[in-house]
Amino acid sequence: MRLRVELLYFEGCPGYGPAGKALEEALSRERLEAEVRLTSVSTEEEARRLRFPGSPTIRVGGRDLFPIGDRESWHLGCRVYRTPEGMRGYPTPQMIREALSSSRVGKSTGPSERYRLSVLPFWALLRREVRRFLRVWTQTLLSPLLTSLLFIVVFGYGLGSRIREVEGTPYLEFILPGLILMSIISAAYGNTSSSLFDAKRDRYIDDVLMSPMSPLQMALAYVLGGVTRGVLLGLGTFALAAPLADLSVEHPLLLAVAGLAVSVTFAALGVVAGVMATRIDHIFFLNNIVIQPLAFLGGIFYSVQMLPTPLQVATYLNPVFYAVDAFRFAALGVSDTPAYPVLAGLVVLALLTFLGTVELLRRGYRLRY
Repeated sequence: MRLRVELLYFEGCPGYGPAGKALEEALSRERLEAEVRLTSVSTEEEARRLRFPGSPTIRVGGRDLFPIGDRESWHLGCRVYRTPEGMRGYPTPQMIREALSSSRVGKSTGPSERYRLSVLPFWALLRREVRRFLRVWTQTLLSPLLTSLLFIVVFGYGLGSRIREVEGTPYLEFILPGLILMSIISAAYGNTSSSLFDAKRDRYIDDVLMSPMSPLQMALAYVLGGVTRGVLLGLGTFALAAPLADLSVEHPLLLAVAGLAVSVTFAALGVVAGVMATRIDHIFFLNNIVIQPLAFLGGIFYSVQMLPTPLQVATYLNPVFYAVDAFRFAALGVSDTPAYPVLAGLVVLALLTFLGTVELLRRGYRLRY
């Protein structure tokens, strides 16, 4: 297992140089693979935020190798270590080796220890992602559901009174699969993109990167958080529409596959956007200027057969159209494209975007300074 080691230091203390050499020697003698990251602490505010007990401090997997645990000790100053040779401003290589050994970090461990070191942080991150949007449920769940209800009333009843049927399907029932999918897309993308951006801006992404989790586990936790929010909104929109329309799902399994594939795809794209964005405007720009227009022009409110030939060609170039069409086929049994190849393509796209997210987190692009 490759260790994530962090050496936190304050430049006003001379001990961090010898501490770095001692750490390098200890890791070499223990034959441990490690990714060592240097973090400079320069203000009292940073010291409190990072729970910095003094310079130098060594952390492995996000935990202090020589813990203090006293909040009053989090300060910008020099740290003193009790060594066999007396009091020093840095730990000796032997002390670091003993601390690594006593915590069994990087050693070959049993299943329970591997679970504690790897799986538990994954569940903690996933739980945090879910709790993050549940804490503000009026913004993340209630508000989008009310928006979906407005679309149902305005388009389903207002426009639906003029357009009775589309391809033999009542207009309200025709637009519902697209409205549900639009809720899923917006929620999945918004959850992961804002979460990653906030983590970068407030620098608590460091805690995630320094944990024993693999890039695969990190990507899975973030994506599942987005998928959870997307699925909840999709189910909520379905529940709101149920009393207003005759909803009978033709292919429940295909509906689940299509919904999950789309939510994974846009949750993964949200991770990419959150990592790449340097300002919150970038996230909103992609959502408001790219994703939402593609969704509205993706056949949610009309069949492609109703359009003139030039607009049909433009619609076929819209990737969101295929997601909407496949979702509508799974729900109603009607589509403008070959449904099964499109569903297979959605699954492949979800897999590719997820693997791309894993690789992006593995490289740490724009995550580490």
